[in-house]
Amino acid sequence: MIDLQKAIPQRPQRGLALIFVLLMMAIAISAALFAARSTLLGDKTARNDRDRQTAFQAAELALNDAELDIMDATLALATGSKARGCKFGNKHAAFYPELNCSFNADRRGFCEMPGISDPDKIEPMYKVVDWEETSDASRRYVTYGEFTGRSDHFVTGDGTGSVKPPMPAKPPKYIIVQSTPAKVQILRGNQTFEVEAAYKVYALGYGVNPNTKVMLEAEIYKPVLEKSCGS
Repeated sequence: MIDLQKAIPQRPQRGLALIFVLLMMAIAISAALFAARSTLLGDKTARNDRDRQTAFQAAELALNDAELDIMDATLALATGSKARGCKFGNKHAAFYPELNCSFNADRRGFCEMPGISDPDKIEPMYKVVDWEETSDASRRYVTYGEFTGRSDHFVTGDGTGSVKPPMPAKPPKYIIVQSTPAKVQILRGNQTFEVEAAYKVYALGYGVNPNTKVMLEAEIYKPVLEKSCGS
């Protein structure tokens, strides 16, 4: 009698090993893809952070330019009649803000505080202004250096050509909102005192990517000027 189990050669079972190898390969590929994706996301996050920092610094420069625009009454000597430092807070200058901000060449970006003319208007002025308007005939914001003579000091570019490293895509901008009238008087006893004028500045800075934007806000106080402009 023949033992069939001994007569028929037994083949090794290799199917399970193949499945195990394929499973390990799939795990290795998934881990590699996850690592690559994490690296790409990390690089993208770092670029976005750098771009936001660029926009933040540009907005800070715009705040500085606005402060010079408001405070420096001597700029007219260097930049001509466009300088407005002697007009802000000057009781002798007929220099008034406008509701929704002015697009007048002389008073551009000078805004009346919301609620003065229209009590129902409580929306912040930075939401009213079209910051992407490019026409000089209708834009209601001030570009960097427009009234201070420093526009040539700001360089834009994406890092190609002669402009390196990458700079903001656009010059920063700002508006000035008058928080108090230019001539503020308080009465104490029988004496009247004039106090300083207050202005709120909103500045918008751009990153290398024009869609990266940062807006900053600052309060600027200026003593009331007693002299006429040019005197």
